[in-house]
Amino acid sequence: MGEPELSRFRVSNNGFSMIELLIAMIIIIIVMLGLLKGILEYEKFATRAKMKDKATEIAKQMSAYIESLPYVADGSGINSILYANNSEWNNITCGISCNPDLTNPAFYSVGSPNPSNPFSGISSNLRLFPVSGSFTCGCRGSNCPTTLPPCLYPGFAKKDIYLGVNIARLVSEEGGLELGKAVFVLVWYFEPYTNKFQ
Repeated sequence: MGEPELSRFRVSNNGFSMIELLIAMIIIIIVMLGLLKGILEYEKFATRAKMKDKATEIAKQMSAYIESLPYVADGSGINSILYANNSEWNNITCGISCNPDLTNPAFYSVGSPNPSNPFSGISSNLRLFPVSGSFTCGCRGSNCPTTLPPCLYPGFAKKDIYLGVNIARLVSEEGGLELGKAVFVLVWYFEPYTNKFQ
């Protein structure tokens, strides 16, 4: 009998070297960083989308609230937010089709608030406007009611949503009879992460 052939059962000493392990770990770290960046960007995108959706909902709620208010004719003596703040908008003429001429850009302007002081630079033409330190609207002009709706809402990522309202009185071209009111609801915010005015 001869000796057994041990060469068939020889164990290989081949394995991963330290350099190969380091390269594999670096590749895994790069892939993980890419995934993490993608997750963070998606979170930012989702937060901005939620902010926009909430601002849209606030505008709809305020519009519905104003529509639910009883109509108040000027000079009725009843306090209501449905009065123009700026005398320039007290007599906006309205033709047969009642298409009012509201071409003054100040009627639609929020003003120029900024992210560091969002209450600074708000247009003085707004009938209802946000006030620092209060969720309740401030009111300009006469006949302001004692109970006012909110003009400041919590948003997302420590950013608030602001609301303003402007009112114009519509009168007929012939005779100056009061035909109704035009109401403009403005909602704005500073976008999370970018502070971009929206």
